[in-house]
Amino acid sequence: MATTTKYLLKGGTIATCVQGSGAPSVYKADVLVEGTTITRIEQDIAPEAGVEVVDCTDKWITPGFVDTHRHVFMTVLRANHCDYLLSEYFIKMSWTVQGSLTPSEVGIGTLAGCLDALHNGVTTLLDHFHAAHTPAHADAALAAVLESGARVIWAPARQSAPTQLLPALQYGHEPEAARWQREKLRELGAPNAGRLRPDGRVTLGLAYDALWQGPMSTHQEYLAYARSVPVSVITAHIVQGPQILQWRDGGLLGPDVVFSHCNVLADRATPDDEMWAALKESGAAIAATPEDELGMAHGNPVALDALKRGVKCGLGVDATSINSGDLFTQMRIALQWARGHDHERIHLNKETPPFHNKYSSADAFRLATLGGAEALGLDKLIGTIEVGKRADLVVFDANSVNLAGAADPIGGIVFHAASEDVEMVLVDGEIVKRGGKLVRDWAPVAKELKKSADGVRERWPEDKLEENWKKWYDTNGAPVF
Repeated sequence: MATTTKYLLKGGTIATCVQGSGAPSVYKADVLVEGTTITRIEQDIAPEAGVEVVDCTDKWITPGFVDTHRHVFMTVLRANHCDYLLSEYFIKMSWTVQGSLTPSEVGIGTLAGCLDALHNGVTTLLDHFHAAHTPAHADAALAAVLESGARVIWAPARQSAPTQLLPALQYGHEPEAARWQREKLRELGAPNAGRLRPDGRVTLGLAYDALWQGPMSTHQEYLAYARSVPVSVITAHIVQGPQILQWRDGGLLGPDVVFSHCNVLADRATPDDEMWAALKESGAAIAATPEDELGMAHGNPVALDALKRGVKCGLGVDATSINSGDLFTQMRIALQWARGHDHERIHLNKETPPFHNKYSSADAFRLATLGGAEALGLDKLIGTIEVGKRADLVVFDANSVNLAGAADPIGGIVFHAASEDVEMVLVDGEIVKRGGKLVRDWAPVAKELKKSADGVRERWPEDKLEENWKKWYDTNGAPVF
C-alpha cells in the first residue's frame, strides 16, 4: 500500500476567505496536510513521525488561486499579441495562425502555460481549449495538462478552424469536426464520470461558442448531450453581444455555465436588469479578465459589479500571448478600475465624496480564490483553507523584498506580491513549487517552448499578418463581438 505523504506547515499566518462572509480571516496557525487533504488547522500542532515539517515562520499561507478563463496553449505565442485589438486578434490569430498550429506546438504551449500558472500560485484553471482541430491536437493538449500537475477543468471547444479567411470566412472542416468532437467528448468523459485523472484533479468541460450557427434546437440537444457525458463546466465567450438572453430563452443556463468577460453588462446598471437577473437566478458565473478587456476594447470589466450583485464571478488571465500569466495583476486592475470608475461617477455627478473606497483589497482577493472556486462549482473542494478541503495552498515569503514590513497579508498580496514571493505551492497535497522554484525542471520546457514559438513566428511573420488584417479591415471593417 502506498504511504500517505504528510506535511505540517508550521508557524505561518493563514489568510483566507470564509464561505458565507464578506470579510477574510487572518490568523496564526499550523496546517496539517495528509495526502490530498487539509486535516487539521490549529496552533502548535506537534509533528508526528513521518510528517515533513515546513517552517512557515514569517510566511503567509493562502488558498491556491483559481483562474476561471485561460487559453492555456497560447503560451506558445507568448507576448505576440500585447498590442492587438480584439478585432485585430481574430484576423491575426484565431482565424489564421491558430489553425496552423501543430499538435506538438499546442502541447508544449499547454505544458508551459500550466507551469507558468503554478509558478504564480495559480493552482486551478478553466482551460478554454479552442485549438482542438484534430484528435491529435486534443490528445496533445490533454496529455500536457495531465503531465503538469495543475488542477484543471479541460474544456475543448466545439468549433473548427476556418479554411478560408478572404473574401469571407469558410469552415470547410465543420461537419467532420462536429462528428469527431462529439465522439471524443463521450470517449473521454463517460468512462470515469468526467474525471480525466482517477483522483479528479483534471476533469472534462466544454467550450461552446456556437450559438451563432444553426437553430436553437441544435444547441439544446448538444448541451444536453454534453451534460449527460458528463462535463463539469460549460463555458462561452460573451463580450458585447446578447448571448446571455439567448442562453436564457433557450433554457441553456445553469450553475455549470461560466461566461467569460460579459462586458455588455457594464452598461446595464439598473438593479433589475434582465441580463444580470438571468445570471443570478440560474447560478451561472462570470470569468472576468480585466487586463486584456481594457486593453483590447472588449469593454469595461464587471467583476466587482458582479460581486456586489451576488452573481458568481472569478478572475482569469485569458492568454499569455496577450498579457501576464498571474492573478496578482488581474486583482489589481479589477480593483483599481472599479475604484476609478466609481470615483469618476462621483466627480461627474458632483456627489459628496465618500468616507471609504467602495471596493477593498479583500474583494479582489475573494475574486481570485473563493470567487473563482464558486464560479467553477468547486467551492466545496477548494477556494478556502478549511479542514476537509483539498490541500491547494500557496506559501508566501513575507520577508521578501516585495512584502517585508507589510502587516496585512490581504493588502500585501493584492498590491505587492509577485511570482518571486511565492515560495511553495501545493496542489492536492503535492508540492509543485518549493524554495521559490518549480519542482518540474523548467529548462527543457523552456527550450522546446522557444523552438516552437520561433517556428510559429517564422511561418507567420508580422508583416504577413498585418497584410491580412488590412485586407480584412478594408473589405469588411472591424469584426464586432
